[in-house]
Amino acid sequence: MTSGPVPAPRGHGWWRVVIALAAFVLVPHVPGLSSVLPVVDTLVLLIPALAACCVVGWLEGGSLMLALLWSALAAWIFMLPTPPSAGAAYYDLARGWGLIMAGAFGVMCLTGRGRPFLPRALSALGLALLLSLVLIASGRLDPSGAQHVFTAEFDARNSAATMAMQETARIIGERLPSMATVVSEGVTQRIQLQQLLSHGAALLFPAILALEGLMACALAWSVYHRISRVRIGATLAPLKRFAFGDQLVWTLVVGITLLLLPSLSPLGTVGLNLLLFFGALYVLRGYGIFAWFVSRRVAVTSIVAVILTFPFSLATLPAALGLGLSDTWLDWRSRVALPPPTGGRRPNS
Repeated sequence: MTSGPVPAPRGHGWWRVVIALAAFVLVPHVPGLSSVLPVVDTLVLLIPALAACCVVGWLEGGSLMLALLWSALAAWIFMLPTPPSAGAAYYDLARGWGLIMAGAFGVMCLTGRGRPFLPRALSALGLALLLSLVLIASGRLDPSGAQHVFTAEFDARNSAATMAMQETARIIGERLPSMATVVSEGVTQRIQLQQLLSHGAALLFPAILALEGLMACALAWSVYHRISRVRIGATLAPLKRFAFGDQLVWTLVVGITLLLLPSLSPLGTVGLNLLLFFGALYVLRGYGIFAWFVSRRVAVTSIVAVILTFPFSLATLPAALGLGLSDTWLDWRSRVALPPPTGGRRPNS
């Protein structure tokens, strides 16, 4: 009597995933960040993506119960009434993007067997964009209307944050009269900065939505491989091995071209979105190269320092971007002999 294939062991290392999940769910609600992130209720992105992974896993011979459980949770998310703190149009748009992204990711997981996570996720983003264009062409989705929805949502969040900061400034002024002027000026500057960032985020919402969708898929992928013994692909590599095809540098070239050529000025916003999305990938690649060259203790210390000094730590972004871009030609990690995870010179995530 022959037995079937032995299921793969579940992934280990829950603490990193738990921290990432907590950050993905809670950080968008931090005052200030909620003014630039289109979707702050990130469970509407995460749960459908995890349901898609479980359904793909079931089709590959995995647990039907997992597929039913997470699919039911995803359906429950879409049936929930709009929260009082969110606009109905925004919440419907956020849930719609979560559904489109999860469906596209599930399709790419089924059709892209053997491919690493990142190519599948980027292909899913492309398919989700194509589906969105179909909806636009059919008249069911208005791109300018979507921007207006997020602009109105950002204004509502800024109004709530402004009231909270002004009330805090009033209380401090009553208790510490000598600090009243300083606090009031600081609050005014903070409000002006939030409004400026919100204006930019309203123009760049496609790129930020895509980045949020990519993070949701990455977390869903990681969680799935820790709750199921049926693999739907290789588990995510550590940050220090994060890499992708060098041909993606051309997306930055296209973005710069759309932004700078006067004849293409109507497509300038498209260029900005391309630069933001793929620039973020190159920044992450740069941080991965830094982690490759330093010890684990230095890497952990650096992460803690970045968190504690935020937003001043954003000054490291240009250096990380330059490091990630230069890796296209210099291949920094090949200069230090470290054992690759599965063989090969430049593993993909």
